[in-house]
Amino acid sequence: MTELCLNDNCYNSVHQITKTLEFLSHADRYIEDARNANDTEAEKVWNAIKADRQKHAEMLKGLVVADVKNNKF
Repeated sequence: MTELCLNDNCYNSVHQITKTLEFLSHADRYIEDARNANDTEAEKVWNAIKADRQKHAEMLKGLVVADVKNNKF
């Protein structure tokens, strides 16, 4: 019998992908606010954070997909 989710590991993956996607839904607004304030440094930082979080979202998606394929959901 396979172990069913949501164990802590599966929950953590789903929780973090949710938080990451929530941030990404606001990131463009943060970048635009920095641009409107003529703050190129802040704009650069927000763009870098957005790129990192997009990579993290893809990594977390991979974990969730693997869990689904392994019948943990």
